[in-house]
Amino acid sequence: MLSQHEDSSMLGQQESAYLEEERIRVMARVDELKTRVTDLEQQIQESRQEAEMERALLQGERKAELDQVEAELEIINQLQLKLNEVENSTQREKEKERAKVSAERDVLARLRDSYSELKCQLHKCPESLREHLQEQMTRVEALESATKRFEDLEFRQLERESGMEEEKETVSRQLLQEKAEYHRSVAKRKVMTLISVLLVCKQYVLNNSSCSTMIFSGCIFLGLYTCDDSRIRPIDPKQSNWGAPQGSHSPCPPSGAPMVHHSILHHHAPPAGESAYDTLSLESSDSVETSVSTGNNSACSPESSNGQTGLRLEEMEKMLKEAQQEKARLVESREREVQARKQLLEAERRRREEMERRLQDETAHRQRLVEEEVKLREKQCSQARPMTRYLPIRKEEFDLRSHVESSGHCVDTCAYVIVTEKMCKGHLVKMGGKIKSWKKRWFVFDRLKRTFSYYVDKHETKLKGVIYFQAIEEVYYDHLRSATKSPNPSLTFCVKTHDRLYFMVAPSPEAMRIWMDVIVTGAEGYTQFMT
Repeated sequence: MLSQHEDSSMLGQQESAYLEEERIRVMARVDELKTRVTDLEQQIQESRQEAEMERALLQGERKAELDQVEAELEIINQLQLKLNEVENSTQREKEKERAKVSAERDVLARLRDSYSELKCQLHKCPESLREHLQEQMTRVEALESATKRFEDLEFRQLERESGMEEEKETVSRQLLQEKAEYHRSVAKRKVMTLISVLLVCKQYVLNNSSCSTMIFSGCIFLGLYTCDDSRIRPIDPKQSNWGAPQGSHSPCPPSGAPMVHHSILHHHAPPAGESAYDTLSLESSDSVETSVSTGNNSACSPESSNGQTGLRLEEMEKMLKEAQQEKARLVESREREVQARKQLLEAERRRREEMERRLQDETAHRQRLVEEEVKLREKQCSQARPMTRYLPIRKEEFDLRSHVESSGHCVDTCAYVIVTEKMCKGHLVKMGGKIKSWKKRWFVFDRLKRTFSYYVDKHETKLKGVIYFQAIEEVYYDHLRSATKSPNPSLTFCVKTHDRLYFMVAPSPEAMRIWMDVIVTGAEGYTQFMT
């Protein structure tokens, strides 16, 4: 019995020494695990703060993009309103001009009908009434005037319509380009906003996945810590039965130490009054890494978190793919819109070319009419004397004032003309050569210099033009009313030179007659009737 008792005491001491060494090692491991758990909690907190910061930045960028999208949509609406306004104003102007042309066409049609009726009556009426009808046939002048007025109005209407179409095309092209640019910008911003939202969601999922992994690692470490803590309890002498002589507890040999490193955690509901560490019991197993229980706290396992993360990532990838498809669809729609706009512009260009062709035809027709009228006038002039009473006079001793007075003019009573022996001065309104505008000029007829000059004012400081006597061919009254927009057609006369026809308006009828008789004395270019 004594030998058996000694053997039992020796085994108890060896076991106590082994357990003391194991306790020291486990406590060091526990301290290491606590430090690592603290680090993991700090990393989780930092990851969450970074995720929140990045989410706030992305939300700010998204809000700014949405504000910019709203502003650009407002600009697009304004551009559309401008485009509609240009279209409506152009249409109103066209309708107004067409209404004028239509009214003038109706007047011309009535005049033609009246003329045709009178012409028919002239052939059927007796000789006694024919003279009266012939007097009424003088209405043909009114018909010709109305026809000419209608042609002028139609020509101007075509010109204005062509100008309006060109202006509308230019403005519309510019507005459509701006609108297309803003549409592309809005579509791009919408896609970028969607991508930002998806990136926020993806970052949130990745951060949650990282946090779940860290929490799972913390659970494993806490589980090991609890297991190691439960091993320490038998060291307490108040609760240990290792030294009991009854031998009711089987002693753990030293060779059992490797089994301590291969234990598994099972979770149980904690009894009342006990701490959370008492809820974990220790059993033998093959490996801690491969046999963690997934009971009530299965949220710590990576399988569930990884499954959720995979689903969310698949959803994010699907949404990104849809965003890319939407972007491609927008690009394709934009290309179709650009192609349709090109077709519209091409149709508008063809229509404008057709209108320009019609305008050119009308211009050529009017030019032919003018040339025929000029030829007719030249033919008439070749068969009769000019509409002047005198031929050019080249005598050096010629007295211009005496000549004018002998022609029946009273120079002293005409305040608009200054006549001396060699000169005649006064104001006349002249039509410009290139720009058909009427301007008042100071004219000087000088027989010494043999020139007919005109200045800006009577101070004769700024010369505007010179007509030499050798170039003046003819002086006559504008009986055909061919001066465009003459201030006073009844006081308009013409001075014809080799290269140009001058239209002038005198301030009074007496001044016009004096000027015509004065200028014709210097018409040395008029040699047709010199013989």
